[in-house]
Amino acid sequence: MKALKILVLSDYAFSKGGAERVAISSSMALSGMGHEVVFFSAVGPVDNELSRTDLKELICLNQEDILDNPNKLAAMLSGIYNWKAIRRLKKLFSYWIPDIAHIHGVSKALSWAPINLISSYGIPVVYTLHDYGLVCPNLGIYNFRTEKVCEYYKPGFKFKCMIENCDKRSYAQKLWRWLRYCIVKKIYKINKKINGYISVSKFMGELARKYLAEDKPVRDIYNPVEINKNAGGKCKDIKKKPVNFLYVGRLSLEKGIDLLLKVMTRIDAGLTIIGDGELIDMCRDYAGKTGKGKIKVLGYQGREKIFIEMRKSSILVLPSRCMEPAPLVLAEAAYNCVPSIVADHGGLIEFVEDGINGIHFEAGNEESLKNSMESIIKNPSLSGILGKRAREIIIEKDLSIDNHLNQVEKYYADILGM
Repeated sequence: MKALKILVLSDYAFSKGGAERVAISSSMALSGMGHEVVFFSAVGPVDNELSRTDLKELICLNQEDILDNPNKLAAMLSGIYNWKAIRRLKKLFSYWIPDIAHIHGVSKALSWAPINLISSYGIPVVYTLHDYGLVCPNLGIYNFRTEKVCEYYKPGFKFKCMIENCDKRSYAQKLWRWLRYCIVKKIYKINKKINGYISVSKFMGELARKYLAEDKPVRDIYNPVEINKNAGGKCKDIKKKPVNFLYVGRLSLEKGIDLLLKVMTRIDAGLTIIGDGELIDMCRDYAGKTGKGKIKVLGYQGREKIFIEMRKSSILVLPSRCMEPAPLVLAEAAYNCVPSIVADHGGLIEFVEDGINGIHFEAGNEESLKNSMESIIKNPSLSGILGKRAREIIIEKDLSIDNHLNQVEKYYADILGM
């Protein structure tokens, strides 16, 4: 296709999570393909790879995100309408108008207000659904108080959603998020300003078509995995003893890390924990109490270190109580011949077939998780069998950056009527 002028919006200019990694890697690749790309973000520091890429322009406002801003009033206001982002976008549009804008994340810092501005210039907007921000006020369709998936995002539950104290921090925070959600949906009318959605899994696509998109197109395009098909080589180890489990992700209750730690006190195996979050001290406490290096807490690590730990592990465990849209770590593990044990809901089960390339357990059920983990302890060779098939399946899916961008380019062309 012809070269396009593409504006990419991301809350963060570094890889804080999967959404930012996709925004950064796709921006770099699109630029390398000859497109004119401007990367626009709120929170630094700027990723080293991104800063070395030949972008048209790299803009970082060097702001705090909403949760880290010490000025809570300023954070509340900018979370609804980020004036600095609006001013900088207007300046950008005074000398450069993109053919299309691609939104990867605005809920943590940029706010949804820039979409209003972009639309007012007649610029088509593509929105990748990395989270539930346009469906649920707390972004998770999850009640952090009851520790259960929430149903109040569905039509007809607006009042119940407002009065339900489901936020992780406080009811005041929930009310602010609910107010912001109403402004975004009813005043900004963001759904009308978005020309098309990209869903990161079929699960997310079905939810979007049912509750969000109305007459707007939704294209299912998996997130790319930045790892060569030959990475890790062939799956050589059919048996990994002693058995060692691996957790990679945020250390928080909705991710089920506490459930995993409880199970670890009841089984004879090791666990490596990679990630950061509010429960990191609890993880370290468990590690200290169990002793003998049974639980290792490594904190945040880069991908290279994560891949090293994957290759030493028997199986990845993602015990999320919330419904994950499409965690990249599942695909990364599969490329490294590591299968996964996952909760039986959301996008997790789209990537992991029970008994084929991993194991399901009942979400939130400690005993069910224990039984799944013990199936590997009792039969260590099972992880090798599942891991080999996991790699085969993920290669068949072709989650390469080239295939990802080929699909994204075709979607851009459809949106632009090219």
